[in-house]
Amino acid sequence: MSEPQLQYYGNLEVTLTIIERLRQLVGRQVTVYVSHVMRHQVGSLEVTGMLHAVGIDYLEVHVMPPGGAATQVVIPIHAVGAVSVGAPLAGPPMPPTMPPRPPVPPVGSL
Repeated sequence: MSEPQLQYYGNLEVTLTIIERLRQLVGRQVTVYVSHVMRHQVGSLEVTGMLHAVGIDYLEVHVMPPGGAATQVVIPIHAVGAVSVGAPLAGPPMPPTMPPRPPVPPVGSL
């Protein structure tokens, strides 16, 4: 890769290392913290289940709700904030990192 491409894209070795490490967790219970995905809300969503597959740009987690059938959840790799092995991390929920955006005034009202 040329020097301008490296400056723009960054070092791809870090991404490959993360994907390789995630592939080592396939078949184990994990909690994936997904950032800024659901309805453009600020904050994160926890997905706990068995890590079934790791693609080049996604994770597939199988979630087993109580008394229900397994659900497949496909998470884009760019939305993954953190992955912990096993149950969710202990502690109180964290407040949103940013306040909600104020409404945009209609055109012509300024």
